[in-house]
Amino acid sequence: MLASKSRRSGSNGVFSERGSVAKTSLSSNTTFGDCTQFSRYSIQGMTEHQKLVLETLHGPVFHSLMLDGDAPITIGRGAEHTLALPSGATVSRNHAVIVKHTSDGDPIWKIQDSGSRHGTFINGIKLKDSKPIRLHPGDLITIEPFTFQIIDRNAGNLYSETFDDAKSVRGTSILRIDRTQSGVKLAQERLQGLLECSRIFHASESETDMALAIATAASAGTLFRNVAILRAVGGDRVEILATKGRVASDGSLNISRSLLDAAMEGEPVRFQKTEVIEQEAQSIMQYNIEEALCVPIMIGKSVAGCIYLDNREGQARGETADEDIEYCTGLAEIASLAMSNLKRADIERRYTEERHGFLLGTVSALVNAIDAKDTYTCGHSERVAWLSKELAQIMELDSTTIEQVHICGLVHDIGKIGIPEAILRKPGRLTDEEFNQIRAHPVIGENILREVHQLHSVLPGVRSHHERWDGGGYPDGTKGEETPLFGRILGIADAFDAMCSSRSYREKMSRSEVLEEITACAGSQFDPELAELFLKINFIHYDVMIDFHISQASI
Repeated sequence: MLASKSRRSGSNGVFSERGSVAKTSLSSNTTFGDCTQFSRYSIQGMTEHQKLVLETLHGPVFHSLMLDGDAPITIGRGAEHTLALPSGATVSRNHAVIVKHTSDGDPIWKIQDSGSRHGTFINGIKLKDSKPIRLHPGDLITIEPFTFQIIDRNAGNLYSETFDDAKSVRGTSILRIDRTQSGVKLAQERLQGLLECSRIFHASESETDMALAIATAASAGTLFRNVAILRAVGGDRVEILATKGRVASDGSLNISRSLLDAAMEGEPVRFQKTEVIEQEAQSIMQYNIEEALCVPIMIGKSVAGCIYLDNREGQARGETADEDIEYCTGLAEIASLAMSNLKRADIERRYTEERHGFLLGTVSALVNAIDAKDTYTCGHSERVAWLSKELAQIMELDSTTIEQVHICGLVHDIGKIGIPEAILRKPGRLTDEEFNQIRAHPVIGENILREVHQLHSVLPGVRSHHERWDGGGYPDGTKGEETPLFGRILGIADAFDAMCSSRSYREKMSRSEVLEEITACAGSQFDPELAELFLKINFIHYDVMIDFHISQASI
């Protein structure tokens, strides 16, 4: 009647669960006191709405290259490359390559270093040899002496245009700041501001959180009234991360582009108005900026963003104090360290996603091999995996364990690869010898997967998914909680799907009959607590999977 009493269990076909469609990034202005944070909310991944461009942010030659088409984009010295960089000691002949991949029909782009001598850097982190990594909008790619940025041209609502005031202002002075000067010792309140900012950085999980903390600390620790945390994104556009005061209004950024461009060279710069000759209404002139300071936030050799501060008409307080320069430089250095750690964690997460994607690809190949042997149970393992994951979520297990339960469900019947097809597809009654061969599949599966290091955590569930709460199961006859948790979870999901699915030798049971059977066998075949929780699952998605797999099997 149930899986442990039945003459056979199911196998699997692959169900492509696309879920909700990823949306393009949105921008939102959220006010914290009088400090405005401009945040970007997005679902990770590439969508058809994105239009990605690789564009020079810094370097001797400007390049703008659309990421499009199916051919690999090669980078290096020589005209044969898609992106040919000028000859130099730091650019290898074959430096890097960007390759298009597809995920659920959507294009994604991955970059890989081609064994270059001086390396390829993503957000200040050197790429590992021969390890591709997915590109995201906003990424900084450094191939010295170039820094490129990945820009999403369709995310224009994230950015603000700025004016080039270099030709409209005379009698002004933008000065580079000597970072070697000793400066004035930070006052106690400034030091406290830096320490508080550092504390917030340590707990932050996003650049927007960090930007808000920087803006707050810069405003509190200086005599500047207007603050912006921003970064250039190519052309005359900048991305606004956080502001305070009169720097932005209605999402428009009111700053000196010349000052920002100077800071993008990697050194702090300052501006003080002297004698104004022309009264043209642009940038510094238009916004009546009296004094300004712009300090870059560096990640490696790339400018990841800038701290911009100014005072405007009615706000000026005299010459820019050295204490403010020293304070903001220290703030930028703390921000640089925090952002570097955040970027490093993000790069490692992308590598983990690559490894996980490879693992799931291996799992899918194994599951497809089962389907090829037993087409009567197409989709079984996919459905068992989904049911097991739903139960694990209701149990409030941690996210890592939930994912392991899901993978365990996908591979739980992998041992059927070792069972002859004649037995798996036999329409009539199985002999005792044939049934004993079927009963060997949990141990066979464990032995197969033992060679895959990343799957060691699911081995107990694969071996024990046909054990019973009363000790009458196989292969070990474990009883109660002696059976591993994964095995107890999968045992319910496996039996449920077996009863809900038609087989060559019987028709499926009705949903009410199946649920009554689960309840009746709680405490004998199933862990009674897990059986009670299992009944709380919403089976709407499961029914969709059933219909899909039936349609696939009929093709």
